[in-house]
Amino acid sequence: MKLLLTGAGGLLGSAVIEAAAARGDACHPLARPALDGGASAAAQLAQRMLGHDLLLHAAANTNVEQCETDPDACYRDNLLLTELLAQAAALAGVRMLFVSSTGLYGSASDAPYREYDAVAPTTHHHRGKLLAEQAVLAAAPHNLVVRTGWLFGGAPATPKNFVARRIDEARKALAEGRHLESNAEQRGVPCWNRDIAMRMLDLAAAGVTGVVNCVNSGNASRYEYVAAIVKAAGIAIEVQPSTAAGFNRKARVSNNEMADNWKMRALGWPEMPDWRASLQTYLCTELADY
Repeated sequence: MKLLLTGAGGLLGSAVIEAAAARGDACHPLARPALDGGASAAAQLAQRMLGHDLLLHAAANTNVEQCETDPDACYRDNLLLTELLAQAAALAGVRMLFVSSTGLYGSASDAPYREYDAVAPTTHHHRGKLLAEQAVLAAAPHNLVVRTGWLFGGAPATPKNFVARRIDEARKALAEGRHLESNAEQRGVPCWNRDIAMRMLDLAAAGVTGVVNCVNSGNASRYEYVAAIVKAAGIAIEVQPSTAAGFNRKARVSNNEMADNWKMRALGWPEMPDWRASLQTYLCTELADY
């Protein structure tokens, strides 16, 4: 495949570049286009897309807390930009893969969500993602939306590297004689960026369309996730469970962001690797010297 990629410098985008190279796909970064050009902007952008097989839109405003205090910026970044890209891709006849979030399912269930479950986002970030999904799917019938979970991976110096930052916190707390606390109420699926990137490209190459959950196997609370990170990193510190209320978040994030890869399984796709195994592999490879 020959693909264009937004968010090439991000956590998932960087993994897509690696996965594309491993598959023998050509991957070209696409800089963020201006939003003030109207129909002419979409037409000009479509010209830049000609000759490509896929537009993979991984760029996003992922600051869930800031999205609550500045919703205009949230919907500009996550909805309007996606609408423009979807319009341009449709004009160019290029398939589009949009990266979304399992967090948009909401709080109606305590079980892992499947693609046919109703969605009821509880934050501006997730509502923006849902509206963007609808725009992408309405633009062309061959488009694909991938809902993924709690991404981890990348270089340790990356500020939003969840695993590396928890290791930093654990080392600091150990040196100060403290314990760590983590939310035992919210559950989701830790997802290695490399696993998700490779499966997304496989799904696109196979022509899968519509909405697809794409998460690693298994699930965990934030507390279980942090405890697993600390243990796998070999740091002898206690991690204690806490409540969601203790973190004083602005965003009313659902306590259930778990998802089940029902559609992939129904279509005969192999199971995704277990998140604990992928976490261990990540720690032994990209974080081996950290």
